[in-house]
Amino acid sequence: MSLPYDPQEISRLVAGPKPAVMVFDYLRAGLKRDAACGLLTALVYDMPSMRSCRVFSDDLDAYPVGNYKRLVAGPYFEKVVMGKAPFATTDIEGVAELFFDWRKIQELGFESSLNIPAVVGGELIGTANLLAPKGTYTPMTAARALLWQPVITLAFLLLTRPGAEGETFHDGLLIAGEGKVEG
Repeated sequence: MSLPYDPQEISRLVAGPKPAVMVFDYLRAGLKRDAACGLLTALVYDMPSMRSCRVFSDDLDAYPVGNYKRLVAGPYFEKVVMGKAPFATTDIEGVAELFFDWRKIQELGFESSLNIPAVVGGELIGTANLLAPKGTYTPMTAARALLWQPVITLAFLLLTRPGAEGETFHDGLLIAGEGKVEG
């Protein structure tokens, strides 16, 4: 498989203003095109403090940005957070195995999920979380989406770089201070 993204375009975006936002916008368009992503969210992880924070959402009403949440042991934690491995499912049963809010996901019209971790130096720094209609994240579609993993990792590196504290992948939307911890 050839790369679905243009490295020169990514270099241009990285060198310009708001690189995290611009690279993530480019990534988002690619995931919609190549992986039929219906709803995308992104989380950053603070593993020493065992917490995560949503830094992007296609649906801010259903999945708002901000507020750190404690990481809780469970299938998602084991497979994606600790396992640092992608996880794909094509049906609501698979979604329900990983997510406590599976009914909300189904009500939004989605029954397939794909979680792609961004790992740097053995440390999980973020995940791109894709939702789509039932049957979407087959091995072939997941493989196409996983070609974007280096761009996902780059976007998270740009977001977590020194001087970018509190930024999100939404242009102009910041997370104040350390944020409150829920849960």
